[in-house]
Order: sequence, then C-alpha cells, then structure tokens
Amino acid sequence: MVIQLEGHTDTKGDARQNMKLSQDRVDAVKDYLVAKGVSKSKVKTKLSVVLNHCRRADTEDAHKMNRRVQVRILAN
Repeated sequence: MVIQLEGHTDTKGDARQNMKLSQDRVDAVKDYLVAKGVSKSKVKTKLSVVLNHCRRADTEDAHKMNRRVQVRILAN
C-alpha cells in the first residue's frame, strides 16, 4: 500500500510559516505511522496551504477545517 499525506493550513498568518506548519504536520503523522510499522518508503507527502477558502464564511470553524492532514491511499 502507498499512502499520501496531505498537510493543510488556513490562510491566517505568514505564508512561509504556514508551509512550515504544513510540513511539520505531515512529518508528525509520517513519523507516527513509521513508528507503528509502516514502511517509510510507502508514505508520500504533499503540502497545501488552503483547502477551503474561507471567503463565504470567514469564521473560526471554517479556518479549523483547513488545519489538518488528509490521508489518501494511492495504491493498494
């Protein structure tokens, strides 16, 4: 199985810091999976600053939806 971890942040704050935060998020999840026995070579990473543009509903809940790591199965 090949897994892709996609790190997301919201639009608040500095763009460079958000990309670092996105990287830190996927690294933490990858480290956890590897510690649980998943082969490091089977975990890919991808970074993204925004998933949900909070224009219509610029609320804290809308921003929270962007602060996450998604897991996608690329190959089984």
